[in-house]
Amino acid sequence: MTESMKDQKSAVALEDIDETTINSDNDNQMNIGNVDAEGQLSSEEAALRLQSKIEQQVLKYFQNKEIVSERNEENKMIFEELEELFEELGDDEVVISLPSGQNAVLSLSIREKEVLDVDMLADEMKVPKDELKTPFDFCAFTAKGKLTPAMITKHTSVERDAKLRISKRKASTKRRKKSQS
Repeated sequence: MTESMKDQKSAVALEDIDETTINSDNDNQMNIGNVDAEGQLSSEEAALRLQSKIEQQVLKYFQNKEIVSERNEENKMIFEELEELFEELGDDEVVISLPSGQNAVLSLSIREKEVLDVDMLADEMKVPKDELKTPFDFCAFTAKGKLTPAMITKHTSVERDAKLRISKRKASTKRRKKSQS
């Protein structure tokens, strides 16, 4: 996989070299043509040159944006493969040395959140689900005595979402262990 990335990088570098060569050739050709006695370009030639330069920069801009989107798509596929490989490995954290001297750290990020099942709560209260949309609705039902904290606890569940996180870390930085009190 790394060889294909190197090939792509070298292809991009060659494209950049070719564009630079073409751009400098175009500039040289434009400088040679239609110069008046004082050595200045006519206003039409200056406008055409400016227009050409703008067109070249716009083309280069959109080529760069296309390269970025292709790289982002490739990174998404690489990340999905990393998730699968990391899951197979079963470790909590993987540290890989990078050529820059930094470390790449792959770790699981677990996020927990409490989710209220409004459908089941509305069924238990015998009210339409639409009447339990806003915090004001919950307050009103609590004030009437139709809703209790025990009912909310009963229909609340904890969802855990584990995601792979990849980041860079300085090689000299060591993670401090949290002291247990």
